[in-house]
Amino acid sequence: MVFCSNANNPAKRRYLRRSAGVMMSYMGLVSVSHTSVHRWHPQGWHLYLAAALPTIPILCLAYVVGRYLREEKDEYQRDIVIRGMLWGTAAALSVTVFSGFLQAYGWTGQLPAFSEFILFWVTALIVKVYYRFTDRSSDE
Repeated sequence: MVFCSNANNPAKRRYLRRSAGVMMSYMGLVSVSHTSVHRWHPQGWHLYLAAALPTIPILCLAYVVGRYLREEKDEYQRDIVIRGMLWGTAAALSVTVFSGFLQAYGWTGQLPAFSEFILFWVTALIVKVYYRFTDRSSDE
């Protein structure tokens, strides 16, 4: 995940344990939802329910990160996580807005499924790694 370095910190260990559970439930719900949609071809509210089920763990993951931020005592660690989340949000929002403008201007294509979700977490990871490498205080 995003905070794998120095897992000696109790808040990080709890975060990793919680996020692993949430992501396992996410994968399970995506699998169940995908299988049920392709097998039974639901319509109406059943289709909405099948699409909504995998989004619940995503909301839970936001809660897990927020709880980590509350439990983390190290201000620098919190700052890195918040910066990563902000950059991830900016990247995902920019791509979504760009895609929306393309569609408004006549583009009939669409982004790959889950691209915003993946872009968000990849950007957060890149920011974390960047700040780790540019942190000069760790050399002391």
